[in-house]
Amino acid sequence: MQLQSEFSFQVGGTDAGYANWVVVRKMAADEAAQKLNLPIGREVEVWLRGGIRLRGKLRLLNDLLFIEEHQLKNLPLTLDGVPFTSAEIEYCVASD
Repeated sequence: MQLQSEFSFQVGGTDAGYANWVVVRKMAADEAAQKLNLPIGREVEVWLRGGIRLRGKLRLLNDLLFIEEHQLKNLPLTLDGVPFTSAEIEYCVASD
């Protein structure tokens, strides 16, 4: 049995495979943002439990292709390199 050591994103000699992967990853982030009612991918101001306030672009901590319902309550997020979960957010507002 031969192990795959790398992904081949090329489909028919083009870069379409990688482009499709990026599109699907963005769709997963958009779906999570909609379900959580959070402005993922936008400039925000976030207040976390404990009085911590952060400003910057809100992103998923990990690039997930599939986000299951049970993951939404503790979805790992990041803002300017600071990791936290969606459960830690007290208030979030888009600033862009």
